[in-house]
Amino acid sequence: MGRGLRIGRLFGIDIVISASWLVIFAFVTWSLATSWFRGEPWSTTTLWIVSLAAALLLFASVLAHELAHSLVARTQGIPVHSITLFLLGGISTIESEATSPGREAIMAAAGPASSLAIGVACGLAGVVVHSPTVARAVFLYLAYVNLLLAVFNMLPGFPLDGGRVLRSALWAATHDWLRATRWAARAGEGLGYLLMAAGVVFALGGNLVGGLWLALIGWFVVQSSAAAFRLSNVESQLTGVPARRLMSLPGTWIPGDLTLRTAANAYLRAPDSRCLPVRDDDGSLEGLICLSDLERSDKRSWGVEHVQDVMTGLERLQTVSPDDPAATAFHRLATSAAGELAVMEDGRLVGFIDRTSITRYLRVRGRHGGPPPPVRPRPAPS
Repeated sequence: MGRGLRIGRLFGIDIVISASWLVIFAFVTWSLATSWFRGEPWSTTTLWIVSLAAALLLFASVLAHELAHSLVARTQGIPVHSITLFLLGGISTIESEATSPGREAIMAAAGPASSLAIGVACGLAGVVVHSPTVARAVFLYLAYVNLLLAVFNMLPGFPLDGGRVLRSALWAATHDWLRATRWAARAGEGLGYLLMAAGVVFALGGNLVGGLWLALIGWFVVQSSAAAFRLSNVESQLTGVPARRLMSLPGTWIPGDLTLRTAANAYLRAPDSRCLPVRDDDGSLEGLICLSDLERSDKRSWGVEHVQDVMTGLERLQTVSPDDPAATAFHRLATSAAGELAVMEDGRLVGFIDRTSITRYLRVRGRHGGPPPPVRPRPAPS
């Protein structure tokens, strides 16, 4: 149940690539072959092979950048579940935010520091290595992009790393995490608009590719800044609330050997039955199936595919306990591909949390000033 393709695991962290990563990977390879390495005295075959290899090494550098954030987060006791490479970089799925301004600054600076180290090392290698020319050209390219990555990420606009450092400074000064996030996000939006404007100027000046890149990055920063502030605002509203307040209670358990058509018609029709626990032959919890799982499957195969084929198995379920902070559950849903969390207590499923249940909680709380009761799904046919 997640978006993206898991390609491996490093230091106990899942490495995932999104569909957008494939698009940008193809574009980077093409731009290297047609622009950056264009003047090198290589055959066409060599040109494209080197461009492909350089693009892979670029994304390896981005992965190293994100790993630096993740490993520092772990030293602070923050669990890290995955790293996803997407259109314009990567994101680490961490369980919670840093607990102090100083810790956030260290965690944010770790990524640019790693990019800076890689850039300097590749630059020195490019100076020392003169033959073969392929190796020298790749080293110099990696030096350039990693130094650019370090500088760009330290720009003072949230959610860039520099924006997180800015937020940590504002947090330390104001002792108000939400206000610091708001100011840093506004700085991020301003930075994004400046980049978009610069992109237009570059494009009109004849540098079409460079201008498009700047405009795209600027648009991404604007959207990310606004989204990051919205997420932070919701987290602040959930402060002090336990996860049990958000959860929907598990209704009827569904056998894993049912066809998807039967599951859709008999069990998942009720509006409140968005997710149901799946039992195996001896009645134990086997996994979780949700409407989103059915929506991602081919409706033409519902008569032959079974619940077990599309459910999220027990080993892949992301879980929280009823007494965990609700903000932690929300952060995990917001920053990962998980569609729902299982709420487990003493090895038993006691409920589940998804984005809809969080939205409902906030809506009812905002309307009445108090927490709503847990949702109990209506019973389905046995």
